[in-house]
Amino acid sequence: MKAKLQIAFVIILMGVGWGGWEYYDFQANEVPEMEAQRRALESQITQKQGELKRLQDFARNIEVIKQELRELNLQLEAALEHMPRQFNLSALLRKLTMLAQNSGLDLFTFKPAVAEERGDTFYSTLTIDFELKGSFTQILLFLDQVARLKRIINAEDLKMVVVNIGGQNNVSRGPTQLTVNSKVRTYRFSE
Repeated sequence: MKAKLQIAFVIILMGVGWGGWEYYDFQANEVPEMEAQRRALESQITQKQGELKRLQDFARNIEVIKQELRELNLQLEAALEHMPRQFNLSALLRKLTMLAQNSGLDLFTFKPAVAEERGDTFYSTLTIDFELKGSFTQILLFLDQVARLKRIINAEDLKMVVVNIGGQNNVSRGPTQLTVNSKVRTYRFSE
């Protein structure tokens, strides 16, 4: 029986030694790893809670944000009236022809040049050469009406030449007629 007791004692001692080793291994290796995982999960929980709070604030303010978006869209539409997405030369020619006729002028030429793409800006430009004939006041009235258009149009390089009617010594009773060669520059919003 003494031999069985000694074997049992050795087995118990080996079990305690093995258990002690497993406990030490668990404490030395797995507990720090589990602590690191716990800290990472706590960090993720904190991050997710912050994101949830931000989304809840967003959800509470959704109507305010929608109203701001509507206002921004209205501002964009207003800006696109000043600087449209396309040049739309036919509409511009109709408008300039109508303004010239309302001012009593004759619009003779309308020659668009090649559009200038500007890589470093948000817009492109197009220069248009045109020729008008009429009196000085009619030309001023026309230029004033062009300046009042919603669309951005700059008149450049105005060259006025007096048209000689009836010879050099002949003084006409009507207003002095001028021929105006000019360039207008219009702009387009480029995305």
